[in-house]
Amino acid sequence: KAIKFAVTFRDDVELLDQAFRHFTIVLERFVERRISSADPCPSPDVPSEIVRLVLPFKDQSSANHVKQQLNSLSSKLSVTVQPVFVSPKLDQQLKQHEIKPPIVNQQCIVYEFKCNLCDAGYVGYTRGHLHERVEGHTRKSSSIYRHYHLQHNSEMPERLIEQFNVIAKCNGKFDCLVNEMLYIRMRKPTLNVQTDSIRAKVFV
Repeated sequence: KAIKFAVTFRDDVELLDQAFRHFTIVLERFVERRISSADPCPSPDVPSEIVRLVLPFKDQSSANHVKQQLNSLSSKLSVTVQPVFVSPKLDQQLKQHEIKPPIVNQQCIVYEFKCNLCDAGYVGYTRGHLHERVEGHTRKSSSIYRHYHLQHNSEMPERLIEQFNVIAKCNGKFDCLVNEMLYIRMRKPTLNVQTDSIRAKVFV
């Protein structure tokens, strides 16, 4: 039993460590894109943004180790990363690490919508093609559809896709979720309905 427990514990720690390394890589790529853009750096007097990351809880020692690593990473960036530990099932964790076919990875993007009648915006992600996601936004349940009809008393543009642009190319669902979360916190689009504590279901 002791050997079986040791093997299971080791596997769980490896999964947690892999998830953290994956998130760190995504966050570093996001920061690199921001540095290469023309946007000015934020003033050091301005409080840093807080991003909450949902992670599986294994034991207090591992949780403390992750907190230390995130604190070290946060000190180098203008984004404060706070871990939120939960206890998901092991099979839910494994789903996130499935190897996706190349065609799926090529279609993963984070996109931004800009209204042509005002300054309203929306940030989202899709693992499919952008034109398919745009078609979804023409439905009455979409916040973009409601915006045109309620705020402008207007039909949606005939070429709605022209109001969309790709802001990040991703490598999978995890990558999409993290980039979407960061861009929402950074650009604060008015049509997104997610709250301040964005719950990216990383392991679902």
